[in-house]
Amino acid sequence: MQLSAIVGAMTETVETDMVDAWRGLLFAHAKVVRALEADMLEEHDLPITWFDLLSRLKQAPDQRLRMHQLEEASVFTRSGLTRVSDRLEEAGFVRREQSAEDRRGVYLAITQAGIDKIDEVWPDHLVSIHKHFGQYLDRRDAESLQTATEKILDDDSR
Repeated sequence: MQLSAIVGAMTETVETDMVDAWRGLLFAHAKVVRALEADMLEEHDLPITWFDLLSRLKQAPDQRLRMHQLEEASVFTRSGLTRVSDRLEEAGFVRREQSAEDRRGVYLAITQAGIDKIDEVWPDHLVSIHKHFGQYLDRRDAESLQTATEKILDDDSR
C-alpha cells in the first residue's frame, strides 16, 4: 500500500472519530440538559436557564455582572438574555444597577431571594447531575472530558 493511501485512510478514520465524538457530545449534552431541566422544573419550578444565570451572578465578583459579560459567559443571544433577565427581575431574583463609571452601563445583580433560590436548588441539582451524567463516568473519563473541554474553552482564537 502506498504511503498516500495509508495517510488518507488514517485521516478518514481520525475525521470519522472526531465527528462521531462531536455527535456523541452534542446528543449527550441535549439529553442531559433536558433531563436536568425536567428535574429542576418538577422539584423547584425553576427553568435551568434561570438557574444558570443566577449561579453565574452568585459566583461573580460583587455578585453582579454587566450584561455584555453575562452574554459572553452564556449561551444566550443579547435579546434572549434580556428576556430571561426581565423574567428574573419580575420574580425578584435579580435587580438592574446603573454603572457608576459608565452611565450607559448596566449591571445585573443577584438579590437575596436569588441567592436563597440557588442555595435551595443546588443540593438537588447535584443529585440530578450525578443521576443523568456523573454515574456514567469514572475518574479517568471525567478528567479526559474536563481536559478536552478546557482546551476548547481556553482557546481565544474564536
